[in-house]
Amino acid sequence: MLRNSQPHRDSEVDYGQLLVKRNAPRWLRKLKQYDFLDQPAAPEAAVA
Repeated sequence: MLRNSQPHRDSEVDYGQLLVKRNAPRWLRKLKQYDFLDQPAAPEAAVA
């Protein structure tokens, strides 16, 4: 409920984490689209 035109903010909820979790797939898509995100290199064989 709104009181004093302020939304309720739960002190136990990490709103930043929720924002990133919701938007991360879209951000990654755009980074790939504009070539800001390189594909990860294949792991090299361990040198023995």
